[in-house]
Amino acid sequence: MVKQGDWYYWIGENRTENHKVSCYKSMDLVNWSFCNHLLTTNSRVKKHDRATDLTLDIKGRQADIGTGCNIERPKVLYNPNTGKYVMWMHWELPDNYCEARCAVAVCDTIDGEYTYLGSFRPMGHMSRDCNVFQDEDGSAYFISAARDNLDLHIYKLTEDYLAIDRLVCILWPGQEREAPVLFKRGNYYFMLTSGCSGWSPNQSAYAYAKTIEGPWSELYSLGDETTYGSQPTSVLQLKNSQTGSLEHWYLGDRWKGSGEKYYMSEYVLLPLHFKSDTELHLEWRENLNFNIVSSG
Repeated sequence: MVKQGDWYYWIGENRTENHKVSCYKSMDLVNWSFCNHLLTTNSRVKKHDRATDLTLDIKGRQADIGTGCNIERPKVLYNPNTGKYVMWMHWELPDNYCEARCAVAVCDTIDGEYTYLGSFRPMGHMSRDCNVFQDEDGSAYFISAARDNLDLHIYKLTEDYLAIDRLVCILWPGQEREAPVLFKRGNYYFMLTSGCSGWSPNQSAYAYAKTIEGPWSELYSLGDETTYGSQPTSVLQLKNSQTGSLEHWYLGDRWKGSGEKYYMSEYVLLPLHFKSDTELHLEWRENLNFNIVSSG
């Protein structure tokens, strides 16, 4: 989710018809309206000099933004210097996960028709589950699972957010982490991740650090043994209209697997509680009341 003005924009993958990425918007996080299909097989393609595309997949089919690819975990950042919205995502062939590439697209508006710039492996590394983070100084980062999900990489992006500038750090090598979510609260950066268990949910964890470069703490368990049947995808920072305090909310994917019911995948939204500056707690809530949360 990305907040612009009074609106929250919900951007996600779409595998129906010729769609790849779609967008909805809401002012209250309860009532949503459709905006646009941001990426489709008909999207404009403009080759970027810092990205390389596969021309054909292993069966000789076209493998670009067209029918020969799957797009997962699209994430969008606004670049105040260029005035562009930049989308980073996970790119794979439709019938295997061997390519492990990221892809980039760009648009003048958050809910417009994005121009696809290409797919590549960042600095030659594999890249699967991914996310982005924009720091207070405008610096942007790309986080992705690498080395067959054994490692988690944090990259700093170039000033235009269109390419990788450098590899900042490698987190928890060999521990098989995916579904990264990076956010900041006070003087600490937090990372949420899940373990690797295919489409089945597992015990998620969190860690913290005073700088993105680290050192990062050990991993601490988050939620129950399945993270309440979900996998981290985002953390929302919302202002409580009654107290004026900033609240943090966990948003997780609840996958239906890769078969016919994939399109029926759902989401879990739960409040995150901080017992101290670094101790994070997630518990199940059967019902939520958004009347106390403003969009401001």
